[in-house]
Amino acid sequence: MTGRGECEGDVVLVTGGGGGIGFATVELLSARGASVVALGPDTPQLSRVRGLGGAVAVAGDAANEDDVQRAVDTALDRWGRLTAVACCAGVGTFGTVLDDSEQWYATLRANLDTAYVTARRCLPSLIETRGSIVLVSSLAGVVAVPGSAAYTTAKHALIGLTRSLAVDYGPVGVRANVVCPGQTRTEMLDQVMDTIGGRVGLDRDSAYERAASLTPLRRAAHRREVAEVIAFLAGRRSSVVTGAVLMADAGVSAADLSLTALTPPASGDDRTRRA
Repeated sequence: MTGRGECEGDVVLVTGGGGGIGFATVELLSARGASVVALGPDTPQLSRVRGLGGAVAVAGDAANEDDVQRAVDTALDRWGRLTAVACCAGVGTFGTVLDDSEQWYATLRANLDTAYVTARRCLPSLIETRGSIVLVSSLAGVVAVPGSAAYTTAKHALIGLTRSLAVDYGPVGVRANVVCPGQTRTEMLDQVMDTIGGRVGLDRDSAYERAASLTPLRRAAHRREVAEVIAFLAGRRSSVVTGAVLMADAGVSAADLSLTALTPPASGDDRTRRA
């Protein structure tokens, strides 16, 4: 059973803490008694963190070593330690290898360099506390998303980085794991659904429904659901888990979608109910 007080004594740095999965993680951890530093761009979204008990907002770029160090120092100055890190910073972009090279490097910086820099700056403190680091990749970390070469490459690389952290720093007690969300209702994916759905005459909710129609759970995730997975991997209940790649994708990575259209629906399937 989980609830308030479960994370009492934990001190967690969350990058990308101003919005999406990052903010949901800050909100969840602080509600359960953790002390949280949220690092993110200086936007009105980040200011929401200041309204949460036990949470502090630090404006900065998670790919900038000085900014990350300020966030680490904030945790150390206020609470004397750092026990976990959740690397949620990232952006989604579209483009093939033959498209704009500047976007390629910017996408790698936002999705991969942020995790690398954060890990570098946080590891000394995590070694002291035998702490935990959770990286947030994507379904695009295990399969290729059409027309998203840089994003797919960066998210694949996060899995390699996680495994390297687990192998290199497990002997000194640091755990490292990675979460791969699928479709998750966030501001970023809302914009994608608006754009792509609009091209075929669908509103946002209809676009989400169609995009999820072939996944086993037939729905997108709520950001709070992914935050629950991050909190589990960051916390004490996963004390023997390291180097794991945890799919939080409504089962889509388990399915051979190329045959789904030819497969009779199982009993109770929503396609049966619509018939």
